[in-house]
Parts: sequence; C-alpha cells; structure tokens
Amino acid sequence: MKITVDLPETELVEICEITGISKKGPAIRRLLADTLQAQRRATIAGRFLTGQWSAELKTFEAAKAADRSQSQTLSEPWRD
Repeated sequence: MKITVDLPETELVEICEITGISKKGPAIRRLLADTLQAQRRATIAGRFLTGQWSAELKTFEAAKAADRSQSQTLSEPWRD
C-alpha cells in the first residue's frame, strides 16, 4: 500500500542516518519495521512480566544444581 507522509527534511536525514539506508523510501520502511518489531517485543515482555504469560521450565532447577555440583567437583583438585 502506498501512502503519502509529510516529514521535515531534518527528520528524513536522521532516519537515513539511523537506518544506514540512503534512499528515503527504504529507510522509512526499515524504521517502521524496526519500530513495529520493538513494540511487539515490548508487548510480549510485558505479558511475561505481569504474569499474563509464563513458561514452565521443569528441568531448569535440576540442571542448574547439576552444573553447580559439577563445577564444584572440577574446581576442588585445583584448590588443594
């Protein structure tokens, strides 16, 4: 879809600098896509932080304890 947007030249220059794209149209598209992606990520992170969404990591604690135990076992000969 094509739309027409009035932007000051200074903002266009800044958009091109931020995106690293010299052509105006592709630079605006990149900025818009990046902004949408950041907003989507913020929404998902917010859902996890509020508890609306969660992830169950059933074996995480056991794996973490096993890693600690193994690290301690491997480090003991070096401490003698």
